[in-house]
Amino acid sequence: MTTGPARAAVTEALLRCPAPLYARMHRQGPLLWSSPDETWVVTGYELARLVLRDPRFRMPGPPRDSQWSEYGSHGGFFQSMLLASEGERHARLRRFLGQLFTPRAVRARTVRIEAAAAAILDAVAARDAVDGVADIASRLPVSVIGDLVGIPEEDRDEASVLCRAISRGGGVASGRPSGQEVGTALARVDDLGRLVDRWTEEPGRLMPDSVLALAAAARATPDALSGTELLANVFSLYIAGHDTSRNMLSGLLLRLATRPGLLPGLAAGTVDGAAEVDRLLLGESPLTFTVRVAREECELAGRRVRPGDRIRVMLGAANHELLTTDPDAGHTGVGFGEGRHVCLGAHLARTEGRVLLEAVAGRWSAVRPAGEPVWAPHFLHRGLDRLPLDITWRQR
Repeated sequence: MTTGPARAAVTEALLRCPAPLYARMHRQGPLLWSSPDETWVVTGYELARLVLRDPRFRMPGPPRDSQWSEYGSHGGFFQSMLLASEGERHARLRRFLGQLFTPRAVRARTVRIEAAAAAILDAVAARDAVDGVADIASRLPVSVIGDLVGIPEEDRDEASVLCRAISRGGGVASGRPSGQEVGTALARVDDLGRLVDRWTEEPGRLMPDSVLALAAAARATPDALSGTELLANVFSLYIAGHDTSRNMLSGLLLRLATRPGLLPGLAAGTVDGAAEVDRLLLGESPLTFTVRVAREECELAGRRVRPGDRIRVMLGAANHELLTTDPDAGHTGVGFGEGRHVCLGAHLARTEGRVLLEAVAGRWSAVRPAGEPVWAPHFLHRGLDRLPLDITWRQR
């Protein structure tokens, strides 16, 4: 029997490098049954793609007795998010929000992303030691998502605090809803709603290519978002855009610090920054799993799945299988999902990663670890909590 300290050591090792866990899963087959969770676990790449694309599997909703369910005090909030909705609502929300995520729209926003990255690096330019997470990787997504949603700069810190509290109480960040924090989260939804109302009171002041401006322009039209839908998607865009991007960006900085030829190659133009982002996303999926629920009885990998069965699709494990069988794969695998719920912001996130790599390559001549990286203590969002770095800046 594994003791407490031994179990903690194993957990820490898996947080640093989950590849041994993924390899063990693959030896057991592409589909496993987890008795403690009463959940099917998909580890195979092709099976993961099938489940993510197949309409027989839907997104899970909150428990019926939850305050987040349609019968609770804040019914409809989570179901109104693009990443959690289904059917016609999902298609309508995706059409509406998708206007801001087209390749053309992202290209138009790239200049602002470059300016934000430059400002963040300028803020630490006097320092030779930084925390890659707190000083860089956490700050760029706040700027990018704040700009995309249309949050005034002076309110972005407050919005960040509110969204974090909602995420904890709803289990978005950890995968485990916290009963102790649900009450706080419900109150913070109301606080965020008051902020959104204030932001939209003066449509003329809204940034034209933002979610809030689109929503204001669509009022009294068939495309109009309800108040709950607008609030829910302001929250979900912040959480999805910030957490996933932060983990990706901190992973890129760790990669730069531990692969000696990478930074000089980026500076010389012999390493493609966009391809490097894709390699990182394939090898270190920022979101390690997603969950679906079976709508009907069906067969997967020779096993019978019943209606209502939960299926955990291990994105990290599926990507690991692809990486080990095709190490030169020139794409991100299922890191951003697939099918109707494929991440709407995938192109934007990859642009953030490329811009950051190009920005640091133009300013740093060397970067190395200044201590042990600290990984976040849960498996849903794979990312770093701290990344101490020593930096040698190019001549200033």
